[in-house]
Amino acid sequence: MNIPPKEMLSHLKGFLALNNKYDMPFDKTYIDIITNSELPETREMSELNKKLLAIISKVIDGKVIYENDTFYVIKTNGLKIEFSLEAEGFRKFRVLWKLIRNGLIEKETILLWDEPEANINPELIPVLVDILIELQRDGVQIFVATHSYNFAKYFEIKRKDSDRVLYHNLYKTDKGVKSQSAEYFGKLEDNPIIEADSKLLDEVIKGNFEE
Repeated sequence: MNIPPKEMLSHLKGFLALNNKYDMPFDKTYIDIITNSELPETREMSELNKKLLAIISKVIDGKVIYENDTFYVIKTNGLKIEFSLEAEGFRKFRVLWKLIRNGLIEKETILLWDEPEANINPELIPVLVDILIELQRDGVQIFVATHSYNFAKYFEIKRKDSDRVLYHNLYKTDKGVKSQSAEYFGKLEDNPIIEADSKLLDEVIKGNFEE
C-alpha cells in the first residue's frame, strides 16, 4: 500500500472516470489510493486494528464512511462532514483509518508513505508514530520518507529494543547517489535534517545572547 503526500480522497468525484477515459498526468499512487479506499470494509478485524481504529477515531472525532462517491466523517455527535471541509492533517488520519478498516494494512503487508507528517499538527506527530510502531510490531513492513526532525526523532524515542527501526539517508556525490543506514537517527552522518535543526538552535542561542 502506497500513501502519497497529497491527500486525494476529498477530490474523488469523477476522478477515476476521467482517468479511465483520458491520459491524466497523475502519479499512479493517487489512482491506487482512491481505488483501495473505495473497497468495502472487512467483516473481521484483528484486535490490534480495532485498537488503532479507536485511537484514530479519537483524533478525527468520528469514523469514516463512503457514500455516493464521496468520503465523509461521521462525528461522535452524529454530524456528517465531507473530507474536503476539514484540515488536510486530519484527512491523512482519515485515510489511514479507511485503509486499516478495509483490511489493506495488516500483518505481512507493506506500507509506503511519503511525508506522512506533512500538514499534521505537531501535537499529533507522536500519535502517528505510535500507530506506525504498533503496525510494525504486528508484522507490517513500513517505509516512510520525511524531512521532519521531530517525526524522525520520535521513532528513536518511542522504540523498544525489540522494535525493528532503521534510518536511511540518501545523498549526492561526484560518483552518484550514495546511502547510509543507522539504527539511531543521530548516528547518520552528513544528515541535512540534523544540520538544519542545529543551525536553528545556534541562531536561537546567538539571538538570546545578543539580547
